[in-house]
Amino acid sequence: MSQLNCLNLCEIMHHLYELIPDFQEIITKANEIAGFDKCERIYIGSYFCGQYFLHQSKEMLDELRGFCEKEGVALTLVVPTFSEKDLERGKEKLATIKEWLGKIIDEVVVNDYGMLAYVSDRYHVSLHLGRLFTKDYRDPRYEEYFNQVLSPKIFNKYMLELVKAFKVKGVEFDPTHVGINFREAPEELIVGIHGPYCYMTTGHICEYASLNKEIDKKFRPNNPCTHECSSHIISYDLEDDREWIRIGKTIYFENRECSIYELEHMRMIYFPIDLEVGK
Repeated sequence: MSQLNCLNLCEIMHHLYELIPDFQEIITKANEIAGFDKCERIYIGSYFCGQYFLHQSKEMLDELRGFCEKEGVALTLVVPTFSEKDLERGKEKLATIKEWLGKIIDEVVVNDYGMLAYVSDRYHVSLHLGRLFTKDYRDPRYEEYFNQVLSPKIFNKYMLELVKAFKVKGVEFDPTHVGINFREAPEELIVGIHGPYCYMTTGHICEYASLNKEIDKKFRPNNPCTHECSSHIISYDLEDDREWIRIGKTIYFENRECSIYELEHMRMIYFPIDLEVGK
């Protein structure tokens, strides 16, 4: 099986850039912990948080563009599911980022049907279905289920019609089980596998965004924030020899042992969170 090496900087790029304001150094260190000789594509934006997506700065993205142009690295922009109140701002930010980065963004990952239709109608880019499209159960505490080899439910007639209608090029997965079998995957689709962390659950309420709020304004859905999540990561000790972390509104569990079956080519989308927490 051949593999394209990718780095996922979604949710953590702001803080990494604050810690190491040099993308050459960030990517070099991320490649080291991922075990990559070279990173061929970088994912930016957000899978889970509209607020994070809205706060991406031009200065940071200009620096990233310079690095990618120099090193010949492709860029994928990941667009989250926006709340209704943030939807117009989200579309405006998408257009702004696309203008800032231009043709270096040749691919957009969407995480809901509305944004799939919107991006397909307005931008000439390769479209991929993000990890929120895959609805398989994901909780290693249910060992009997977790220890099975998963056959993803997404590969069905409806999904194939969607792929054809919107000219979808790829679909993404998390390491939800001990193994995943892709025998049902259409040959023409690019399959991306996230690792070494699987997102287990996400929501609309962010406890980080409530840190500096008055008591009667805490724990509101899609609360505006000042990126408190960028400098705080919560670790959980569930006494199961597995790393559990929370970034923003999303909880992840570590799964480095997910085996992949019946797939000739894949993208390995590595999340270098270990670089951020200094492991």
